[in-house]
Amino acid sequence: MLKEFIQLIYPDFCSGCNQPLLFSERAVCSSCLMEVKSSFASDSNTFFGRYSVNREIYAFKFFKNKLLQKMIYEMKYNGNKDTAFVLGIELGFLVQNVCKSKNQDFDFIIPVPVSEIKKQARGYNQSEYIANGISQVIKRPVLKNRLKRRNNLRSQVNKSRYNRWSNVDEQYYLARNFNGINKILLVDDVVTTGATINSCIRALQTINNLEISIAALAGNK
Repeated sequence: MLKEFIQLIYPDFCSGCNQPLLFSERAVCSSCLMEVKSSFASDSNTFFGRYSVNREIYAFKFFKNKLLQKMIYEMKYNGNKDTAFVLGIELGFLVQNVCKSKNQDFDFIIPVPVSEIKKQARGYNQSEYIANGISQVIKRPVLKNRLKRRNNLRSQVNKSRYNRWSNVDEQYYLARNFNGINKILLVDDVVTTGATINSCIRALQTINNLEISIAALAGNK
């Protein structure tokens, strides 16, 4: 009752349409989720640069949708952690369905890291919160500190496809190795050219017999 009373006086607003949320809603209203909802999951191995992944899973297929772009902007640049978590849950349901239909499971979820400098500036890593949302659905742990990003990496915003690839080359690394892990789900917010994912896979390829699948809110590569 207290929560409902506080929300009545100080309502939360949807990160998509800016309308007040219902008591049962969090971060994104049901109407906005329905409007942007689509999904895509590849059925076979795909390539990021030189590296093959088992599967790509995207919760929202059309990244150019203005409503979805606004939600992602709120999540990445205005520190809206709840939006990242809620959209992660939506992605988690899709991952769960893929796991059931393909008889596939994962040992761990690994979020694409940001540099410590960027994490301090933004206050959090949005991919971690997306991964936490997925974890709540598929009940697999999130490993947050194994894969790292160097602090000298420049922003990818407004860079050309070539410059994005050259900018992230060899910029991700393993802080600690893995033991007894065969299948991981690598999670990002949006996959554009695939350069960041390629660099992360390059770091992870030092682990023998590792199977990698990709999950993101949207893909545009």
